Amino acid sequence: MNITVRQIAVEDRSSWLELYHAYLKFYESEPVESSTELLWNRLTKAEPKIQGLVAESNGEIVGIAHFHYQLSTWSDTLHCYLEDLYVSEEARGKGLATALIAEVRKFAIEHECSELFWITKESNQTARKLYEKVAAVSDFVRYEIRLED
Repeated sequence: MNITVRQIAVEDRSSWLELYHAYLKFYESEPVESSTELLWNRLTKAEPKIQGLVAESNGEIVGIAHFHYQLSTWSDTLHCYLEDLYVSEEARGKGLATALIAEVRKFAIEHECSELFWITKESNQTARKLYEKVAAVSDFVRYEIRLED
């Protein structure tokens, strides 16, 4: 299998949209058109606020990753947050998620980040098997307060 990981391009919109909607469905969330449009614009600006990658297998886009950089209060470096990672069900188990993570890692190193991190649901055992091969599990627990209804 031929795997290519590259930055997202405007021409990728329909493939990206299909994968992004599948990602939202996986996390039992419904797409909101205005939020989806905002994300797309953030991903595809000349200087994107959120970085976007696509993974291609045999010329077909089958995976996406979105990440961005955060200031740190503990150091003078940035941290890289891999916010979204998704590979189509048909393409899983073929190294695409690993390739996407590796490419995000390269970007994080290029931007002199001291940390690359992400979260997933505790119940996402399939993804966690991969994640535990490429990263260390943190002992931090996430808390959140929903600020909008």
